[in-house]
Amino acid sequence: MSISEIHALLALMDDPDEAVYTHVRERLLSKGKDVLPYVDRIETLDGKDDLIKGRLALLRMGLQQTDVKEALRSWMDDGGMDLWKGVELVHAASDSTWNHAESNERFEALKKEVWLELNEEQTALEQVRILNHVFFSLHQMEGVRRLPHVPMEALPSGVLKDKKGNPIGLGVLYLAVAQSLGIPLRGVNLPNHFILAYCDLAHVNEPNVSKGQSGILFYINPYSQGSVIGVDDVSEFLVQVGEGEPVPQWRPSHPMEIIQRLTRNVAFAIREASGEERSNQFLKLFAPLLSAFENAQERSGDYPPIR
Repeated sequence: MSISEIHALLALMDDPDEAVYTHVRERLLSKGKDVLPYVDRIETLDGKDDLIKGRLALLRMGLQQTDVKEALRSWMDDGGMDLWKGVELVHAASDSTWNHAESNERFEALKKEVWLELNEEQTALEQVRILNHVFFSLHQMEGVRRLPHVPMEALPSGVLKDKKGNPIGLGVLYLAVAQSLGIPLRGVNLPNHFILAYCDLAHVNEPNVSKGQSGILFYINPYSQGSVIGVDDVSEFLVQVGEGEPVPQWRPSHPMEIIQRLTRNVAFAIREASGEERSNQFLKLFAPLLSAFENAQERSGDYPPIR
């Protein structure tokens, strides 16, 4: 579609005939994210009535959703290993006003602060202390339990901006920074909670391990100021929530499983903030991811409230 065609179609967005408007919208949506810059330009112009403003907003949302669908499929086809990319997809789908460039700048700046303190001689615990110092002393990030749930506190990119997050939001941000710097942390999807594991990579990737915790040196709870916890503490927690010690709950999770859990968590917060329809619309975008793991836990939204 040429630039002149895009302009011509956008000029018809205020047509009073619903059939014309629907046809125009479908044509524009079929062209995907390439149309977004032109929508941005029109939205900044003065003099638009409520009808055209509303239609442009719906068009923008539809174009962004198309973009997210395509990017999600590409991310999954590549193996879904880039955790922060998965976070960005979830945020883009949940918030049409999100500034990707600004968020990425914050993430890179936070990474740099941690990187400047690291060196090859440090032990695993010393690396964790540095992460905790940057996150909880310098940036004063904190865990929050708010009812009703707030989407920005479940989104790691939201935590990055506002310095407050629930266990999945804060934990995934902590994990993404560590992994991007080569620190061998992995996420662990406990029931109603999300923690991290510092791994001995020579053992944790062994295909024939009989115990989910094999290869894990210790656990970290970012929601509790990055406190280090042992195997017995995790075992006790699982017993308290009535789960016993199922192996899947112990093992490190694949990044796609973590983003799958994040998606459900954000969807639950959206449902409380904006209603069932908006939440279902959001979940529909991530249908390929949500069905990707046959054994994935359905109860992964950190609800009921964390004990």
